Amino acid sequence: MKHDRTILLIISLLALSAVLLSACGAGGTPAPVTLTVTGSVSKELQLTDADLHDMSVVTVSLEHPKNGPTDYTGVRLNDLLDKAGVQDGATTVTLTASDGFSADLDLATVKDCANCLVSFDPETAGVYNAAMDGQSSKAWVKQLVSITVK
Repeated sequence: MKHDRTILLIISLLALSAVLLSACGAGGTPAPVTLTVTGSVSKELQLTDADLHDMSVVTVSLEHPKNGPTDYTGVRLNDLLDKAGVQDGATTVTLTASDGFSADLDLATVKDCANCLVSFDPETAGVYNAAMDGQSSKAWVKQLVSITVK
């Protein structure tokens, strides 16, 4: 329960920061952080939408557990984890949505998943979904805002 409150507080602060920064105008205002990678990593990442689009973007067809085959475009989850540098001893990856929902996945399972993506929402820029090839529907986190390695 305390973990959920902490996540909600962080998300609220990020949202408030984005609103405050947008009120400052476009001149020199940095783009808001839309996704973080934190925890047992060598380099914590605070990524903007532009940062993610500047990475190697792929489109793959995946079988969603409830929706069937669908094309997803985004960045490979393993590319993000490699960029952050997962530390020795880490065993879990937690994907957290903007509403506080989270899914824990075994790091080894994630590392074995070549087509697991942080996919771009086709309708809203700056919104991401976890497209988790071969995983249960709970792992397909919508409106993904943070990835925590433990």
